[in-house]
Amino acid sequence: MPAAAIPSMNTHPGSTGARHIDAIIPEFDRFAEQDFTRSGVPGMAVAIVQNDTVVYLRCFGVRNITTQEPVDPDTRFQLASISKSFTSATIASMVGDGELSWDNRVAAIDPTFRLSDPWVTEHVTFRDLLSHRTGLPEYTGDVLQDTFAYNRSEILERLRFVQPTGAFRSSYAYMNADITAAASAAALRAGMPWEDLVQERVFAPAGMLNTSARFADFARSPDHADTYPMEDQKPVAGPLFNDDVNSPAGGVSSTLDDMVRYTRLQLDNGSIDGEQVIGGPALQETHKPQIIMRSSDTGMTAYGLGWEVVAEDGRVRVEHGGDLSSGVSTYITLYPTEKMGIVILTNGFPGGAVLKRAVKKEWDDLYFTGSVQEDWYAAYDQMITAAMKPGASVLMPKVPLPEAPASPQPPRSLAEYTGSYTQQYYGDIRIENNETGLLMYPGHRSSPIFAAPYNGDTFRETDTGTGVYFSAGSDGTFQTVRFDMLDLPEQNGTFTRISS
Repeated sequence: MPAAAIPSMNTHPGSTGARHIDAIIPEFDRFAEQDFTRSGVPGMAVAIVQNDTVVYLRCFGVRNITTQEPVDPDTRFQLASISKSFTSATIASMVGDGELSWDNRVAAIDPTFRLSDPWVTEHVTFRDLLSHRTGLPEYTGDVLQDTFAYNRSEILERLRFVQPTGAFRSSYAYMNADITAAASAAALRAGMPWEDLVQERVFAPAGMLNTSARFADFARSPDHADTYPMEDQKPVAGPLFNDDVNSPAGGVSSTLDDMVRYTRLQLDNGSIDGEQVIGGPALQETHKPQIIMRSSDTGMTAYGLGWEVVAEDGRVRVEHGGDLSSGVSTYITLYPTEKMGIVILTNGFPGGAVLKRAVKKEWDDLYFTGSVQEDWYAAYDQMITAAMKPGASVLMPKVPLPEAPASPQPPRSLAEYTGSYTQQYYGDIRIENNETGLLMYPGHRSSPIFAAPYNGDTFRETDTGTGVYFSAGSDGTFQTVRFDMLDLPEQNGTFTRISS
């Protein structure tokens, strides 16, 4: 289950200035409770910090719908893509200590790093990787983790087989593997595993005692939030998602109390409780725009280093969300001028994605305009529902096959389709058969993907409903197979049979 990206929405323009924070907290709390009840999400934790002080902290609901154990400030949540900011903070620590520069060339530190273009390979820096401006297609590498079960080094090695879809340093495309590549190079320079490096540089000195970049620490915590994919606003229990492969991009877990400390650290230029954990100028660089994502005559959104930077309504905020389709949705927003930040953690998706955005936007409205301007929950629910429709966005990029013909052509003997097929980027897929269809084993995957007969030599992959198309050579034997679900930008879904 790859990390998912939610599209942005324009916000209400204008500001009448901040009201006294004590006056708006009760109203905000009412909206947060109303949204939480409306969402059906099992649990949520929210904190607001201003001037190094917690001004709001509340936990809602349960961390497990079976045991009904409540969420508390020490409940550990998976953070998903908020993890990216921990990667940039760790590297900022090294930059501040003079061990690295943002503009160090990654290949000079990690000789195994390679992209398809030799010149780009030679010139890619930490700044380029952490701001998603390599030119590679968005989400490159995610399917190698989820569908093919490759490890971290195998995924990074296969980036060299992907052609760019944009220009180096002048095009933006969000992906997890570039953050992981930056973390891997920093860990190589430091001479220790990434998971130990982020612990040593950020978690421990910041006093974040219940935070980890290892999935096992989250899963075995007695007070962790189980995760829930949601169907029609009803949570469905599912397995926890292990994101160790892309831990620098999505694998950190933490608690609300620890995230309060992290927010304070970020707002106070790398200092907390009088200790300078990260060099101030290096950390501030992570909050600065590095490449424009989108802009209009009313504002601009850019990507910094592990953060989004939004300028609108005469203000700047620094933020990042995180989503896992396994049932995670999180948000952190920093308001540097106001010395203020908000953290929202939930254990449901996509309901949590609606919930966190509505809660955050209601805080914005109350603080900056004095009143909530519209029904933000309904607005975000409509937007995210549209994004979840097949073929509508990166969340659901493919359209399923239509209903099979009334009188479909039968397939050949299923054994004729079996064998091993390969291609450069994805590697190998082994295909076996049973009585009813084809069992497909991509890469290192031990559990099969199933494809049922659809029409002739076309099969239907049952999870996504998309097509699997076999083509025979002149001798009548099948030579290629194309998977619609793997046919992505500059990532060809066609595989060629390996001769036995």
